[in-house]
Amino acid sequence: MDNLYIRKILNGDYSGFSYFIDKYKDMAYSIAFRILNDCEDAEEIVQDSFLKAFDSLKKFRQDSKFSTWFYRIVVNNALTKAKRKKLIKKDNDFSKIENIEVEKIETVYSALSQDDRKKYINFALDKLNIEDRLILTLYYLNENSLEEIVEITNIKRENLKMKIHRARQKMYLILEQELKTEVKDLL
Repeated sequence: MDNLYIRKILNGDYSGFSYFIDKYKDMAYSIAFRILNDCEDAEEIVQDSFLKAFDSLKKFRQDSKFSTWFYRIVVNNALTKAKRKKLIKKDNDFSKIENIEVEKIETVYSALSQDDRKKYINFALDKLNIEDRLILTLYYLNENSLEEIVEITNIKRENLKMKIHRARQKMYLILEQELKTEVKDLL
């Protein structure tokens, strides 16, 4: 369906713009927000990314999906903004990552309501560095394939698998620490 609207736009029928905006704005916002942690900046990045995508549509090679190409634009714009705002920090200390008790976390996590789960997932994602937040958002929330994430992030496939694994471990560690605190507060 994307290719049909791309052809329409390239042939001068700009009604296809709204199709792309409706289809991709939410995930684009999610990606930008995960990188920037700021609503206004994320909205600005999404708008700029759509403008850049439409201006560059003639350059789009249809050997990949439009979404992959577009999300790459969003990521690049958001990372550029993050660098300008000096949001990119050193990685947190996750040296204890190998000793995570995943089953205990999953047991406590499964007892939480859906709203509480979302709260903790967002809390944990916010504690991760930008790259980890981005790849987990693309992989789990957007359900992009590894190949699509490789295209979006320019991370080699082998490295990406390891980065996803490590990012999940970091997230488990954050959840473990936070859930222990919550359990102590309840008792």
